[in-house]
Amino acid sequence: MFVVVLIAFLMALLAPLVVRYCRGYKVGWWLALIPLAFFIYFIRFITPITHNEVIYSGLTWIPQWGIDFSFALDGLSFLFVLLITGIGIPIVIYSASYLDKHPYLMRYYGYLFLFFASMLGLVLADNLITLFIFWELTSISSYLLIGIEHERIVAREAAAQALFVTVLGGLSLLASFILMGMATHTYSLSQMLSQEGLLQHHPWLSIILLLLFLGAFSKSAQFPFHFWLASAMEAPTPVSAYLHSATMVQAGVYLLARFHPLLSHNAWWFITLTTVGSITMIVGVLLAVRENDMKLMLAYTTVTALGSLIFLLGSTQDTVIKAAVAFLVAHALYKATLFMAIGDIQHQAGTRDIREVRGLHKAMPITFMAVLVAGASMAGLPPLLGFYVKELVYEANLAEPIAAHFLVGIAVISNMLMAMLAFMLVLRPFWGRQKPERIREANVNMSLNALLLASLSLALSLFPFVLNRTLLSPAASTILSHPVSIELTLWHGLTPSLALSLITVLGAIVLYLKRAWLQWLLDRCSYVFDHGALWVYQQTLRGLLWWAREQTRWLQSGKLRFYLTMTFATMAVLLFLGILKQPLRMIIWQGVSLDFFTLFLVLWIFLSALAVIGVRHYLTGLIFLAVFGAGITLFFLTQAAPDVAMTQMLVETLIIIIVVLNLYRQPLLPKISGENRTTCILNATIALIVGFSMSVLLLMITQQPFYEGISQYFIKHSVSLGNGRNIVNVILIDFRAFDTLGEIIVVAVSAIGIYGLLKSRFEQEE
Repeated sequence: MFVVVLIAFLMALLAPLVVRYCRGYKVGWWLALIPLAFFIYFIRFITPITHNEVIYSGLTWIPQWGIDFSFALDGLSFLFVLLITGIGIPIVIYSASYLDKHPYLMRYYGYLFLFFASMLGLVLADNLITLFIFWELTSISSYLLIGIEHERIVAREAAAQALFVTVLGGLSLLASFILMGMATHTYSLSQMLSQEGLLQHHPWLSIILLLLFLGAFSKSAQFPFHFWLASAMEAPTPVSAYLHSATMVQAGVYLLARFHPLLSHNAWWFITLTTVGSITMIVGVLLAVRENDMKLMLAYTTVTALGSLIFLLGSTQDTVIKAAVAFLVAHALYKATLFMAIGDIQHQAGTRDIREVRGLHKAMPITFMAVLVAGASMAGLPPLLGFYVKELVYEANLAEPIAAHFLVGIAVISNMLMAMLAFMLVLRPFWGRQKPERIREANVNMSLNALLLASLSLALSLFPFVLNRTLLSPAASTILSHPVSIELTLWHGLTPSLALSLITVLGAIVLYLKRAWLQWLLDRCSYVFDHGALWVYQQTLRGLLWWAREQTRWLQSGKLRFYLTMTFATMAVLLFLGILKQPLRMIIWQGVSLDFFTLFLVLWIFLSALAVIGVRHYLTGLIFLAVFGAGITLFFLTQAAPDVAMTQMLVETLIIIIVVLNLYRQPLLPKISGENRTTCILNATIALIVGFSMSVLLLMITQQPFYEGISQYFIKHSVSLGNGRNIVNVILIDFRAFDTLGEIIVVAVSAIGIYGLLKSRFEQEE
């Protein structure tokens, strides 16, 4: 599988070349062979998957840290892989016609296959760090896809918004993964999941759960992160159909499903997922009802569907998890179909506004049939897959031992509004007097691909046993970590679930007929909707930009002296705080031992430094600076460091020469400007604190015992490895050759600079 994922990334590089040399609708068919080949490759594992076997593959990466490029194919990842590759086939074909003659078609397909490969890596990853890498790659590739039309400012803002939210969630996820690895002493997913009680009583469990939830909720557009998904509809319709129906937004669902066996026994798992899922379901569907843009309606219904999945994954009941898996497949099929169908309408009618299109059932019969099937599934009408799922969801909620009536009520209200929206998408654009009048069916590569997915959904609805054993049962068994069997049947008898389904449909019909009243009611609450999560995000972003401008205006003054003051002030604070807890008296008295000559050199250096501070002419200051450097050189000589003394002397000499040559070129040397008393006191305070702190720090270091093993190593190997008895020279030439080379390069560069200055002077005199 490692090779398969690698090939997928290679295809992302080759796809633009295919577009370059194969224009027109044919490019879609050629490129569709890539997801088709992957679909065929993975479908051959169906036999071991149905027997709940796991196929492992991988490559060692950083073994000392337990990080590997390891992959595993089980029931859950098998389901997602087939959705990613299977839905990718019609999307790739559809894109070629929808984006025909698009100026960025080459890069579009490159980004699309980059996302395709990243999603494959994400759902197959068996290592936490590997999973995180692919997680972030999906965020980056989706950012590129959403902002593909980067000339439009709204597209750039939507792409940045999606990236900002998902990357922040990604950082939380990384922190969660690191804590998991530290707590379990492994980054292997399979090893973690094989020990379900590993984290159950760990003191870090609460923070791990919180960080994991933030990562999953941000990716799957859960409240309060739901706003980015609607903004991402600025992307071309094929991007929306692929990223936001079955792939990227399902990544958070996949993550929670993957960690379900390990973390679901904690009470906060049920409380958090059920609460956040319920709020997201209601908020998403209410926002959808307020919209007239059909694509935005679908976006918000996707938010609701994702909330439903999170809502279901909060439980540990077998029936509830079965419902979640079945709903995942049903939603992916009907939502991708509806996105492509709405894209057909926009492409042909030039609008997505549901008020601007009417009576298209004759003009666009293929698109109408696709919408009819997908809409019926979305509404939960028999015999479509959505009906099976709705029955299963109601049955699951009724079986929930905690807050069953509340959960059922939330599900009924949400499904009722979803069904009403499905009726709107089917009836309003396709019935009535045709508008606009001159319109025809989209080309075959667009309309038939939408119908293809609708036909697949219909076929699976009529023969659900195909799904039961091959996809749904293995996925549910993986999530629950024990074998389960899912049986989707049209007739369960006269059950409470059937009664709730009937209530849902009848309620949806009433709401559709009274939609004007519902719209009026929601308009009365417009202040709440207009000042929701998106408004908070925008205000936060404006606040951050204001703070950045003010901070930059204050800090970036353009004055070097101010920059140096801030730098040394920061050093002073950090160093002084670092040594406050140290026994300073002991350090100073034990660390200081001066003879007469050393004390003389210290006074020399100190007085010359004071002289440099007090001068008012540049040349005078330069003289005292040279005296200061000479004192440092002599100090190094007395401390048995002739090489350092030589380097110091060379540097001092070069500095003097360079500064003198620069000052010589000046027409007039001004006096050094004085400063006010407050500034002088502040600078002196900073200098004293830095100097005092550095001195104490050096004394502390010199009192620490040296590791004798290093000295013994150089003494032992000086002759055998360096062929020299002068250990210092051997260290500089052999053991620290690159360091010495760097010093030589510094001196050489300085010499070249001096040569350039001298040469320019001689050329001017000539």
